[in-house]
Amino acid sequence: MAGCGSDGGSTDTPGSEDTPTPTPSGDGGDGGDGGNTETDSATATEREPVTRQINWAVGNSPDVFDWNPWTPQSNTGPDLWMTDLHGLRNVHTTNNSYSGTTVPTPHKPDHEEVEIMTWISGYEVEPPYDWYDHHDDRSTYWNGDPHDAVAREKHNHVHWFQDGNKFTEGTTFNQRAEEQWTLHQWQAKGSVPEQEPNPTARVVLESNAGPVDGNPPIHPDFTEPYLERYRDAGNSDQVSSITDELVSDRISLDRIAMEGGTDEMLAGSGPYRLESMDDVGSERMLLRLNPDHPNAENTNIEKLSIYWAEGDRRQTLINEGVLDLDDGAVTDSGATTRSSLPDYMQEFTRWLRATGGDVWQLNWQNEHLQNLWVRRALIEAIDWNAVSANGWGEDASQVTQHDTFLLDAQSESTFSEDFLDSLHLYSRSSNKENANEYMRRAGYSKQGGQWVDPNGNPASIDLSSRSSSPANVQGAQTIRANLANWGFGVNFTTMGWSNWSASINPSEGLNYDSTMFWHGDPYVFQYYHDRGAWWDLGLVAGSPTGNPFDADPEDEVDTQGKPIVQDVPNEPGAFEAPDEAGKSPDLDNATEVNLVETVNQIRAPGNSEEELQELYRTCAKYYNFYVPHFVFHQYLMGSFGDVRDFDWPDPSARAFDYERSFGIEDVLVLGGIAQASTDTDFEPPQ
Repeated sequence: MAGCGSDGGSTDTPGSEDTPTPTPSGDGGDGGDGGNTETDSATATEREPVTRQINWAVGNSPDVFDWNPWTPQSNTGPDLWMTDLHGLRNVHTTNNSYSGTTVPTPHKPDHEEVEIMTWISGYEVEPPYDWYDHHDDRSTYWNGDPHDAVAREKHNHVHWFQDGNKFTEGTTFNQRAEEQWTLHQWQAKGSVPEQEPNPTARVVLESNAGPVDGNPPIHPDFTEPYLERYRDAGNSDQVSSITDELVSDRISLDRIAMEGGTDEMLAGSGPYRLESMDDVGSERMLLRLNPDHPNAENTNIEKLSIYWAEGDRRQTLINEGVLDLDDGAVTDSGATTRSSLPDYMQEFTRWLRATGGDVWQLNWQNEHLQNLWVRRALIEAIDWNAVSANGWGEDASQVTQHDTFLLDAQSESTFSEDFLDSLHLYSRSSNKENANEYMRRAGYSKQGGQWVDPNGNPASIDLSSRSSSPANVQGAQTIRANLANWGFGVNFTTMGWSNWSASINPSEGLNYDSTMFWHGDPYVFQYYHDRGAWWDLGLVAGSPTGNPFDADPEDEVDTQGKPIVQDVPNEPGAFEAPDEAGKSPDLDNATEVNLVETVNQIRAPGNSEEELQELYRTCAKYYNFYVPHFVFHQYLMGSFGDVRDFDWPDPSARAFDYERSFGIEDVLVLGGIAQASTDTDFEPPQ
């Protein structure tokens, strides 16, 4: 690439004063071969493509990259681009597909269809405890070692020990590689003293089986020595010492790039691999297609260039056309617009993502957010249509139509129309009249244009956002502006990934008042759940007195300060509450509910359909009345990229039906659906 030295990168960045902006095609920066001389790897066409390289970006850099999943820092950003697809999730529904999925590819000149290999080939479930994952026996690490159930068990066992379970009474490691390619897992069966059995509903067991996301297993050369040391440890001090070494043992790019099956061979299992540190520069790194990988024959793209960039830097690369592929809709407003992109960067497809959206996450440990009427007032004061449009673009998301804590697709498939129509709907456009009334009912008053609490203290909260997400930043800025103009103070802060994730981690003390957070799960029981893990927001957070991941029915509040026992209105849509209502108001025509017991019962086996519906309705009524957080929109997703140098499926093609988590581009590239074009002709955008 222009400006890239023979070391695989340059000290300048695209668009800097002394360096020409790179184009998406051409020289791969690996010695000046132009990316067009390699002909020995499997390709999807015999015609010469205009490029053999595709460009992507990740929020990382070579000096901090660390593939160790147990390191305290979040420095593993590019790892999933070096690993196999764990599975395929339909973008429109919650259905999963696995290895052997066949996708029509009429855009390829000599492949009418391609078969995508994923890591998991299928699963079995035996309620109320057991499930079995079957791994594809073609999957290997880069050095040819099997990427199998044995490697996964070792990885997961190290994680179990690292999590502090070695000398914890009542705990067992509930996994076993039954065969090389089959991993048997089960819920706790009460097989040891102090262990309570955990029978679980079939749908929950099925959601644990056949993983689509998660950390790929590190090569056994790394995990096995730690596993043996953990097994040999005789006391807690020895376990702590091993854990200290584990979390500080860096798996750097240098370590990944070593070949030959040595003890240092820690590379991944994907179709693209890092072969040499000569391919790593300060600007980006270059991965090369492994011709032996089952997905390699699907594509004629032999190189994957990964740029080190996040936030504004990543957006600059998108706008300059340096990156060849990204997910998201191209809209008239928001981070990525038609006018901000070169003509050859165009949207391929767009859809309403049933399991993806955002929530304004609130921490009730803040004295203002503890008050029911204040939370309601803040929601009414904010123009959520503007938050969604300014952050994600008017055509890239839609505000939710039901306030159940679920996204609309789950709400409408779970509840009757009558039930949904009877629930209270909070204003989506700013309703200052409601907001002012609710603040007065909270005991607040306005002095000089500023809301003050009953003690005369100015009302304000902190609001944080990930700096790596322009949409989150712009959406949060809209919240801040709305509240500031209304007289409610907001201290707005943007943070890098590590600091932001630490601030909302219960193990780190929950150092936040409110933040923008993703929202969306495939199953209703994943929303109506007690979950203290920072990466997954449940209706109830974890326990402040024990394991932060799971709340206890005996706790008074969860980690976010929300009471475990609440009066929940009997009638859906009930809204009346005492003035100056605090965390737990006494309500008329209501039933006292232990929320942890309720969400736990949802996951238990044996519920009739009506019993399950009643549990769901209880959770919906609780959320609708108390608005512990506020789910405000869901995504209109899409995928866009370079149509000059690459050929893509038609917008309605089945090839666009799949993703890993939010990453449709993972499937397009790692599954081999992307195709380098043999010409540079393209239709200008409409």
